[in-house]
Amino acid sequence: MDNSNDNVDSIFLDDENATYDAAAKFFLANKSILAWILKYCTSEFKDYSIKDIAEKYIGNHIEVSIIPIEPDKTNAVRKIIGENLEYKTVTEGTTTFDIRFSAYVPTTDESIKLIINIEAQKKHNPGYPLIKRGIFHCSRLLSSQYNTEFVEPHFEKIKKVYSIWLCMTSPESKISGITQYKMNEYNIVGKIYDEEKNYDLLQVIMVYIGDTGKKIKHRLLKMLYLLFRAKLNSVQKETKLKDEFDVELTSKMKKELNIMCNLSEGIAEEAEIKKAEEIAIKMVRKDIPLKDIQELTDLSIERIKQLASSIKQ
Repeated sequence: MDNSNDNVDSIFLDDENATYDAAAKFFLANKSILAWILKYCTSEFKDYSIKDIAEKYIGNHIEVSIIPIEPDKTNAVRKIIGENLEYKTVTEGTTTFDIRFSAYVPTTDESIKLIINIEAQKKHNPGYPLIKRGIFHCSRLLSSQYNTEFVEPHFEKIKKVYSIWLCMTSPESKISGITQYKMNEYNIVGKIYDEEKNYDLLQVIMVYIGDTGKKIKHRLLKMLYLLFRAKLNSVQKETKLKDEFDVELTSKMKKELNIMCNLSEGIAEEAEIKKAEEIAIKMVRKDIPLKDIQELTDLSIERIKQLASSIKQ
């Protein structure tokens, strides 16, 4: 069984590449992409068209890696990045939300404001339960509204928050999926009810992208697989985004997508070379002739000799 694609993915997804991370965040922060995420991850927008969500209901202030998560810092930084997403601000020693923005759900009365956080995560298992981090992000999004969205005693003005996590791996490896975590009302004694809007104030959405796109039917998962896991170049991805998802890329989006694809292709090539060298070392240890090793691995005779020499040292 050939696991080369898994190895390539593993090296790519584990790579701490700040350039790729920045490009991916800025690409995701475009309204045409955010609209897809809201459409398929929030109950409030499920009945609206992608076009309307992008053009009418997403706020113009989209913050990317700007707002610190730590208490007492979330409201201290009010620098806003709007549509012109040309740079990345890094505060050393401070953790920031990847993407934060507001969306407005139209109603017969006043529009309902939602505060949305989107995180792009390389691994679903970074060494701790990721869902707990998602709940922490929601808690910060709620508490940071004090003195910005409401003041005491007007807790009725608290806005609902979402923390949506796009995980580039899945607990089930090949299976993609979306899981929702939210507050519910349970009567322990008696039947006393409150309005859902008074307690449904935070939701964590985990989006898992498996390592195969063959069986993906869900539209959002299919698009995210195309963006982050499909082994295609930027032109091929751009064409599919337009033809299959009606997403027209701006010049800035094309630039970010090109950076992402070039970096992933380079990392994939490095992974293939590393795998070939590992095979060559095993064959050298078994005294297999250099020509046979070259034919199997496509490595140069000179490189094989260097590997052989390193084993003997």
